[in-house]
Amino acid sequence: MKPFFSTLLLAGLVTLGGCASSGPHGPSYNFSEDRPPEASSYRDFMIARIASLTNDPETAALSYGAVIDAMPDKAPIAERAVFSALLAGDYAVAVGLAHRASEAGSQASLVRLTLATDAITRSRAQKARPWLEGEGLPPFNRSIANNLSAWVALEKGGLSDAAPFVEQQLTGDMRFDSPSLYMLGLLQMSAGETKAAIETFEKVWTSGARLAVGVEAHAELLAAGGDRERALELIDTFRADVGVNASLASLADRIESGVRIKPRRLSTRQGAALSFYVPAAALMYQTEDDLSSVYFVLALALDPNLHVARSLWAQALENGGRRDDAIRILREVPPSSDYYANARGQLANLLNAENRSEEALQVAAEALAGNPDRGLKLQLADLYISRERYTDGEAILSEVIASDGEQADWRVIFARGAARERQGSWEAAEADLKHALELRPENATILNYLGYSWIDRGINLEEGFSLIRRAVILEPLSGHIVDSLGWAYYRLGKYEEAVDFLERAVELMPGDPTLNDHLGDAYWMAGRHLEAGFQWNRALKLDPGEEDRTLIEEKLRTGLVPEPAPATLQ
Repeated sequence: MKPFFSTLLLAGLVTLGGCASSGPHGPSYNFSEDRPPEASSYRDFMIARIASLTNDPETAALSYGAVIDAMPDKAPIAERAVFSALLAGDYAVAVGLAHRASEAGSQASLVRLTLATDAITRSRAQKARPWLEGEGLPPFNRSIANNLSAWVALEKGGLSDAAPFVEQQLTGDMRFDSPSLYMLGLLQMSAGETKAAIETFEKVWTSGARLAVGVEAHAELLAAGGDRERALELIDTFRADVGVNASLASLADRIESGVRIKPRRLSTRQGAALSFYVPAAALMYQTEDDLSSVYFVLALALDPNLHVARSLWAQALENGGRRDDAIRILREVPPSSDYYANARGQLANLLNAENRSEEALQVAAEALAGNPDRGLKLQLADLYISRERYTDGEAILSEVIASDGEQADWRVIFARGAARERQGSWEAAEADLKHALELRPENATILNYLGYSWIDRGINLEEGFSLIRRAVILEPLSGHIVDSLGWAYYRLGKYEEAVDFLERAVELMPGDPTLNDHLGDAYWMAGRHLEAGFQWNRALKLDPGEEDRTLIEEKLRTGLVPEPAPATLQ
């Protein structure tokens, strides 16, 4: 990216210079001699702005940093430089820029949090206090600052000094209070107040909130106190409700093996790292960009062994379209980490998304050979299925299901059912789909898949429609599920009803080529041929797969041939 910007701007200057050079029709100008001193600063500022807009935070940080001292108002430029450096993952540069921003009078919240982090990482936690106090912090960063203050206070004054920083954030509504209560429980645990910590964790657990780091601490305390059965129950419930977590799975293995469990007492740095990690994780799941990256960088500066943060940081980078950076971050997770298998699975998926499918399969297979991790098996199965190697994917899923035993995971059973259906093994697929539905009767994805599969085969029509309608009620804003209901009507020859639902599906997901193609088919069969052609042309512009493109182009040439009379509902 850097050479591109420099070359582009230099090319522009050369072109201008050429236009104004000496000649018979005009005066000669030498821009290199007459250029005012602030021109290079303006150039760097424009490079920084362009870099910020084109997903190149490293160049943005470098260029903003170069012009701080040349600007009449230094603080705002320095603040942009700090943000860009953190977004680029360069903590050391961000700290230097944050000091420059502070010297320029900046009180920006991210600058203050960066300087507080710097103090804590250099074992000068009490020096962080001034950056965490006072006004001017927006709610999100104020919550982080309060939690950081709590860990700093715990180091010097104990729990009585630390707890108020967290307790002042409580609202009485568990929907909002669970992160703060989890943090309070971790503080209590680290202060050696085991009974109080368990009571706090139980309160959050009863509310239905599920945060892996808090559940892990809760289970550790229970197991250490001799209640191993209850600890395993928490981990099993978390897995059923949320999914497999690498640290929790490792803890369960140790408990079941009879290993003596010793609760962790988090250091100031470890607790401060979680003060960034927990809200960053929530932000990552709620956004579709890489903004949360800045907080993951600060968390890892405090605790480089918090490898789950690398996993989520990579996800944030992928959300922001920075796959190369995400691949680099995932490669940094060491084999000794509980999250190594998860990171290798993510890495394989990213490589696959970059059309490096063979490398992706090799990464996953090599990691699995050295670590028979369940999550990695699922990642490899998913890769095989994405490459339409359904037999290979099904074999791995069957292995996982067998090892799960009575702890049936509906996600894996559903995935195997889908893989079997795509291979044409309908009876086996139907059994899996029914089993998954028994485990999760109100899951819209399962309802939709099984219901449509029945209708597509002309069997169980009433029940199939019932399942899809339930799916639409559960997820009325899912374009794919609404499309399924419309396409089911189409398959039964009810074209007017099909049009109604397929139009709604396209409204929900206007950029999906398959949904636009389906609507075109329904228009044609309903006698609306002009509109059908429009939708088919639109589907072509949305870049369908090669096979679909060929079929759509054929329909544009010849139209649709009426299909045999379909089965109908009674």
